[in-house]
Amino acid sequence: MTLVALAQVCIATPASPRADPPPPPAPAAQARSLLAEGRTAEAIARYREAVAAAPGDAALWTELGEAHRTAREMPDAIAAFRKALELAPDHELARLGLAECYREMANFDEAKRVLQAAAQAHPDHPAPLVALGRILIQLQKYDEAEVPLQAALRADPQSVAARVFMASVHKARGEDDRALVELDRAIAQEPENALARHLRASIYAERNDVSHALPDAERVVALEPGNTRGRFLLASILVRAGRCAEGALHLEKIVAAEPNNTESVSMLARAYLCAGRADEAARVRQRFAELARKDQAARESRVQSDHLVREAAEHARGGRPNEALALLERALKQDPQSDAAYTLLAKIHFSAGHYDVAREAVDLALKHNPYRSDALYVRGRILAKQDDLPGARDALIQTTLINPLDAEALYVLGQVYLGLDQRKSAIEALEKAVALDPGDESYAQALALAKRLP
Repeated sequence: MTLVALAQVCIATPASPRADPPPPPAPAAQARSLLAEGRTAEAIARYREAVAAAPGDAALWTELGEAHRTAREMPDAIAAFRKALELAPDHELARLGLAECYREMANFDEAKRVLQAAAQAHPDHPAPLVALGRILIQLQKYDEAEVPLQAALRADPQSVAARVFMASVHKARGEDDRALVELDRAIAQEPENALARHLRASIYAERNDVSHALPDAERVVALEPGNTRGRFLLASILVRAGRCAEGALHLEKIVAAEPNNTESVSMLARAYLCAGRADEAARVRQRFAELARKDQAARESRVQSDHLVREAAEHARGGRPNEALALLERALKQDPQSDAAYTLLAKIHFSAGHYDVAREAVDLALKHNPYRSDALYVRGRILAKQDDLPGARDALIQTTLINPLDAEALYVLGQVYLGLDQRKSAIEALEKAVALDPGDESYAQALALAKRLP
């Protein structure tokens, strides 16, 4: 078509009405997209906008909780999940998210309590039972884990997760044949289940059945390229099969990402030797020996440090702070990252009225373990003494989120709320403290006083 003809067509064709631009996506939709892209901080900001616009939406609060959990902001995640449960006490995803926060912080008692309550409320729902079984497996309580997992399978015989974790129980107890039966069923239902394939590959590898182990291990790596344990399993199977050069390639990737992974370094030396690369094998074996010595020294130092901290705690309880401080100095020389030592150091200095020194110590404790509830409690007490009541409130709120059974923290939080003229919040905190420890007269007296205030 010539330019003239094109111009004639354009002139002859009536212009289509201009469409209005599409409205921007709502904050919640934006948040979901951002979270999927890994832009967690931006996603959280959008979720905050979403819950501000719809504060009664339990599902949005649950999504916000998941975003905070992804960002490893556990107190904020717990607060969001709790808000969801205030709005909808039966919201299962919120309960599961809350329990997962506690599991990831190693507060297994609270995680179990949340899941047991969910299972009692809905005994026909498999998800809380599966999550409870998983925690018990993590605690190596395999016989106990079987109970909720069997209940989950009764509630839903098609639950792949329950079947896979049941296989884990059987494997841990040496019941490999029973584990394989469960795994075969799980993989038949869900062929792309990486955990099921990993477990099945590991059982066959232990039996030296490479022909069955290898396809599963290869599939695990294909499904989850960043799964270090899966890649190591594949590499070890390849070495066992005599395909050492291929195994070495996988091990090199692991060691490049985790240079201090002694298990992978050791296997890499073996793979090099098997592949006829003796000089490289010797170099890597030397590296392994150095890492093993360092690991052993670090383990011994941590054990000695923990022992000294326990001794220091006994001296502190016995009213011998100087002896305790001397032991803590030795403990921190053994393990400069001991959050337990720094927390006890902060407690001793706080009791002596050395608030600035105590604050430095507790900040170091929280640097090494940001979810240590007794360190957060001490931080709250220090800030209250330094007349930073908003800071004290925030630290104590975090304490009670991480450890909701800490009656003393709730009591002190109630006192801080009173200092901030937040009487309603003070009463709520003190009521929880009394409910947890009804025999403590100081809690009951503080609650009665708060209720009498105008």
